[in-house]
Amino acid sequence: MYSAKSVRNWLFALPLALPLGAALALPVLAPGEALAAFCSNDSARFNEWKQAVKAEYRGKFKPSTLAKIDGLKYSSSVIKLDRNQKSFKMSFDQFYKRRATGVASGARKRIKKYRKYFDRAEQKFGVPPEIIAAIWGLESAFGTYKGKTFPILQSIATLSYDCRRTDLFSREFRAALEVIDRGYYDLSRAKGAWAGEIGQTQFLPSSFLLGATDFDGGGIDVFRSPADVIGSTAKWFARNGWQRGGSYQPGSANFGVIQRWNKAGVYQKTIAKLAAEIRG
Repeated sequence: MYSAKSVRNWLFALPLALPLGAALALPVLAPGEALAAFCSNDSARFNEWKQAVKAEYRGKFKPSTLAKIDGLKYSSSVIKLDRNQKSFKMSFDQFYKRRATGVASGARKRIKKYRKYFDRAEQKFGVPPEIIAAIWGLESAFGTYKGKTFPILQSIATLSYDCRRTDLFSREFRAALEVIDRGYYDLSRAKGAWAGEIGQTQFLPSSFLLGATDFDGGGIDVFRSPADVIGSTAKWFARNGWQRGGSYQPGSANFGVIQRWNKAGVYQKTIAKLAAEIRG
């Protein structure tokens, strides 16, 4: 397993850009429909923003879904973390050493333990086990590293209201409401990393909607079911254009899919290198 030091190094890897295919899973926006009422860089107007967003989405979501907005609070902790992503400023060698050390051996153990699900994912979606296992290990140490968790809807609401990445997180906020509306999870209660990620491979809500699949017959649960983590991650890659049997190293079409998973170049290269290490 992992040393205390290596676990501390698993700072959550935020998917910094909305996956290109994610819009396929969202309701179609009407022409001219707003994605956010307004933005601000402090908490002063957050309650006003909540009411404006509720009015904006009235009739588009169930009243019970929109009621979840009432209890949301502005999170200064989320904003502080958003402004302080130092790990993505490292060189590739520094980043790889910090984030990937020890992951390959744990990945091989998971592939062996959950072989039937990895094999089914590759057969159905064309995504090899090492890609899924690399991401699973990097994102959450295979679900064993929780870090400091935050209520998912509250984190996304804060980032949607904030002016730095309003468009991205306004779309994710709408997707989060869709997750609640469809009955998948109550994201006002469910917790994740600071940017509102869902489950053990850290889906943003739009990515969850694109990939979510029940892979063990027990209902979709990417928080606790390794089968659903494997199947849903593989499905996301397939729906973003993964080419069965193709290379996933830089310059390949499949590496382009990896680039949609996370915007940071050092993270993209780490996935590809680590997957090759896992494969051996």
